[in-house]
Amino acid sequence: MVALTEKTALGRARAKSLDAVVRLNLWNARLTDLSILRQMPNLEVLSLSVNNVDSLKDIASCTKLRELYVRKNNVQSLDELQHLRTLLCLRVLWLSENPCAEDDDYRLKTIQMLPQLHFLDNVAIEDEEREDASSAALNDSQLSSSGFGAGSNQTDGRLPQPVAAASSQATIASSKENHVLSAVLTLLNTLDVDSLQTVVMKAQNQLETTQRLSSGVGTATKDVGALLRPTPATGVNANSQVVSSRAVDTD
Repeated sequence: MVALTEKTALGRARAKSLDAVVRLNLWNARLTDLSILRQMPNLEVLSLSVNNVDSLKDIASCTKLRELYVRKNNVQSLDELQHLRTLLCLRVLWLSENPCAEDDDYRLKTIQMLPQLHFLDNVAIEDEEREDASSAALNDSQLSSSGFGAGSNQTDGRLPQPVAAASSQATIASSKENHVLSAVLTLLNTLDVDSLQTVVMKAQNQLETTQRLSSGVGTATKDVGALLRPTPATGVNANSQVVSSRAVDTD
């Protein structure tokens, strides 16, 4: 096991402390242990290509990350992308030449799991791809809620009436949730890094508040409304932020 050390990180980044590291190039360092990344909250660009990394869990703490290059590693499953879902600033991901990229629906599933991305494997994500990913997510949700997904025990293709009614309600609720999620992500894409951090903190506070309330539906609704009010920001269009630093990943 080869662990990333503080000395190596500071030397590569030419920084005086871990919280001052913004860009870090660790290309071809034979790394397997990235736990020290949890001490780099301000990291924005990370190149890990050509290493032996098999998990992305330690990257989840880098909430300001905009670009991640992790091609030619040992990431086995697309489930590892779950660790990147909370990285709302992430726009560029290069994951090709990992075992997980051999999945037949690799690109579709990645876009589905990480809708905040603008580039995947150095290729811009098109609107049509986003629509396909959203449709696939909705279809998966409908199959799951109707009881015909994996593990279904139905034998004659028909659902009992109470189950069918519940399934229909679940499908409608799922569709509404997808529309809400799409609207929220569209809003987030208009914000800059500082504003996104503010949203993350407010969302965390709201979650804690909601969990403490036993019957505070009205209060929670008002808080969500406050959360979604426009936050003063520079208003940079995320689509225009094409990353020139992709050159750090060339070999």
